[in-house]
Amino acid sequence: MKPHARAYIVIVFAITLAILSYIDRVAISQAARPISQDLHLSKSQMGLIFGAFGISYALFEIPSGWLGDAMGPRRVLVRIVLWWSSFTALTGAAWNYGSLWVIRFLFGMGEAGCFPNLTKAFSCGAVE
Repeated sequence: MKPHARAYIVIVFAITLAILSYIDRVAISQAARPISQDLHLSKSQMGLIFGAFGISYALFEIPSGWLGDAMGPRRVLVRIVLWWSSFTALTGAAWNYGSLWVIRFLFGMGEAGCFPNLTKAFSCGAVE
């Protein structure tokens, strides 16, 4: 494959990853009502569940960026995609408030570092 063609594949992958990362963060807000009805959660409990993702995402953003510096951004991006895919599925398996809170916290932890590692992949010559 020509280097030029590889560059386009990496760019398409990066754009797709960025879009999916955004959608995946906000999708639960669209499903909040059915989730809260199914698990008998109050609005404040749903707020805490939303916050669990945000807190863990913020806490692990820099360490995940450092991990990309140490291991390489492509390896870390593979870990991030596998982690968030797993926790997307596990979100549907939650059985109560506590389980959903833990799943969303771990979800945010796993998704953290996506953008720093994505930009690092470009600066490392992945698109050359």
